[in-house]
Amino acid sequence: MGSGTNGDNLTAAYIDHTAIVRVEGRGSFKVSPPMKQFIHQVMDQHSADRILLDMADCTGMDSTFMGVVAGLACLVKSKPEYQFKLVNLSEKNRKLLTTLGVDRVVDYTLASDTIEDCDICGKARPLEPNPADKLEAAKTTLEAHEKLVEINPENLPKFKSVLEFLEDDVRALGGK
Repeated sequence: MGSGTNGDNLTAAYIDHTAIVRVEGRGSFKVSPPMKQFIHQVMDQHSADRILLDMADCTGMDSTFMGVVAGLACLVKSKPEYQFKLVNLSEKNRKLLTTLGVDRVVDYTLASDTIEDCDICGKARPLEPNPADKLEAAKTTLEAHEKLVEINPENLPKFKSVLEFLEDDVRALGGK
């Protein structure tokens, strides 16, 4: 499906008034920018009322991915006409969300919970990262880590040096 060389892929489809993004492999910094762009596009174009992240095939998540999810969850909560939810979340991934406090801001259902089928086969298209857009990737990563600190100030010691590095990286690439 997607082009992640390490098996980290995103596919998206619309079913009725629902946009479904399927995460395959790791939810990582590589797939975070196209996921964020797609969800912003859904909201800008009002092309769906519900946005589901199907995590059934997600083997893990890095801090950038979790920060982007937290940022999207906070954005959607400010717009009551939309619903954003992680579905088919494994217990392992729920624990990851909990370690950074993301579970406080995002709605989710566990894989063991019975929820609607997210079968998007035949309707899905890959969401491809743009490896040439280093500035956008750096900004997304910086914003994700800033959001993690915003939602849980206890994350600051964990990410202080990462934030400093990312701020320097964004500046060097011509941003901020």
